[in-house]
Amino acid sequence: DKLNSGVTFPRLSLKTASDNNLVLPDGLETPLTIAYFIEGIGDHSADFLKGYEERREALKEQGVSVIAASVDDESKTSEVATELGFPVAWGVSREDGEKIGAWWEPVRNCMQPSEFVLRKNGKVLFSNYSNSPVGRMDPEETLVLIKYLNKQRENKGDFI
Repeated sequence: DKLNSGVTFPRLSLKTASDNNLVLPDGLETPLTIAYFIEGIGDHSADFLKGYEERREALKEQGVSVIAASVDDESKTSEVATELGFPVAWGVSREDGEKIGAWWEPVRNCMQPSEFVLRKNGKVLFSNYSNSPVGRMDPEETLVLIKYLNKQRENKGDFI
């Protein structure tokens, strides 16, 4: 099942390229966290990761942190992760993909992009699923949306 707004994100234990454990949704430290799950780190995915890195400080000012996770192995993930200022997990399994409701691509045997904005309490604020390499949350558009949501929160006392 897809993870809709308001549901608790399932518990996942992942290894990061910096050799740390990343356990979601435990330990979310900012009011919001972008959790970006990708099929592998090819050029297209690397561009999106770089886009989030370029906006990392602006997102931080909005109370948002970023994490990413890939089906790739540690070596391939580390090639890209070293240039990023946020954790990137490797080795996402099909079982992990099923827990988050990701579509699985049978020809390449990999997860399709699945993205989430999580509240600090582990609840999904919103999700985005793709069944192909297109249809992802654009980093700039995501920042614009977060700014809008924060403005709404200021006016109404909580995220919409």
